[in-house]
Amino acid sequence: ALLAQSRSLLALCARSAGVDFETYRAVRQRRAAAAAQRGLGGMARVATGPGDEQCFDCDAPCAQDAWISLNHATFLCIQCAGTHRALGVHISFVRSLELDDIKASEAALMGQGGNARFRDFLLGKGVPRHVWLALALDLRYHTPAADLYRRVLAAEAAGRAPPAEMERVRPPSRTAVPRRPTAVSKPVGLPPACALCKRRFWLLERRHRCRKCGRCVCAACSPDESSRQLSGQEQGGPVRQCVLCVPKAARTLPGIGPA
Repeated sequence: ALLAQSRSLLALCARSAGVDFETYRAVRQRRAAAAAQRGLGGMARVATGPGDEQCFDCDAPCAQDAWISLNHATFLCIQCAGTHRALGVHISFVRSLELDDIKASEAALMGQGGNARFRDFLLGKGVPRHVWLALALDLRYHTPAADLYRRVLAAEAAGRAPPAEMERVRPPSRTAVPRRPTAVSKPVGLPPACALCKRRFWLLERRHRCRKCGRCVCAACSPDESSRQLSGQEQGGPVRQCVLCVPKAARTLPGIGPA
C-alpha cells in the first residue's frame, strides 16, 4: 500500500511538471543519487531537532523517506504528505528530502521551525496534542492557530514583525451528499393500450392522459365533454379527463323525468 501511494504521488507530480511518469521518476532518482554522493541525502540536508524523525501528523517514523511542509516547517511521512498536497500550496507546500532539490532558503526556513516548535506553538494557543490529532487532517490546517503559525513563519522569513492575533479562517468545503431522486407521478415509458377499454394505440389512435388521475386513455374514454377545470386550478381552461373521473351525463328516457 505504501509503494502504491508513493507511486500515485509521484505520478501526480509528473502530471504537474508536464512529463510522463517514467521520465519524472528517472530524473528524481538521479537527483537523489547525486545528493547522496554529496553527503546531503535525506534529513542531513536540513537542520533537525528533537521529534523531527517522526511525522508531525501521525507520529510515524519518517527519517528514511522524510517529506517537509515549508509553510509549517514540519517533517511528514509520505502518507500525510499526500494529504497535504490536496490542501493546496497556499496551505501546505510539501517537498521530499530524498527526491527534491532543497534550496538554501528552504533549508534555512526548516532550521527556524521543526516539529517541536509547531507543537509548542499550538499548545500555547490552547490546542494540545490530543486535540490536534483528534481533528481530521484537512481541518487541522484550517484552524486559526495553524493559520497564525503560517503567517508567523512567513513574516520571519521576510524579515517582518510576526503577527500576534489570530484571524477567522473559513473551513474547507465538504462535498455535499447527493439527494436521492424523488418519485415522479409520470410513469416510465408509454403504455401500449388504453387503461380503460384496452384498445391499442397506433398512428390514428392517439394517447390522452387524464389530468386528474393520470391514466393513459384513448379518445373514446376521454371525450371533449369530459373536460373540466381541476380544483385549485386558478389559470387556464378546462383540461381533458377520463370518463371515470367525469362520468357521462345520464340519458333522459322518454316519459321519465320532469315534464
